[in-house]
This record gives sequence, C-alpha cells and structure tokens, in this order.
Amino acid sequence: MEGEYMTIGEAAAELDVTRTTIWRRIKGGALDVFQSQADQRERLVRRADVEALKRPVSVDQGKVLAA
Repeated sequence: MEGEYMTIGEAAAELDVTRTTIWRRIKGGALDVFQSQADQRERLVRRADVEALKRPVSVDQGKVLAA
C-alpha cells in the first residue's frame, strides 16, 4: 500500500520489528492508529510517523533528548 498510510504489517517490516512491537508503540502513544475505509478490520499508521521512528535521537548521559 503506497501513500500516506501503511498497514501494521508493513510498518513492522519497515522497522524490522514484530507486529506486537508496533501495537506497543501505538499503545504507548508513539504512533496513531487509523481504521481503513476499504476494510474496517484493517488498521493503518501514517508512513511519516513510521519514518520518524527510524531517525536517531540524541542521548546525553542516559537521558534521551528531543532531536
């Protein structure tokens, strides 16, 4: 699925993690989840949000700083 949104499985593959990890990120607030209009059983996340999780963050003496 190309475009603004991707499925949970596609997001997991993009980040090289499990679908469970993606759901943990959703529950933790790192990703917003949306319902597909084409298939109400399918859940989607924004591609830009997934890409943002791939960016490195600064770390200073064990504290994570906003990049």
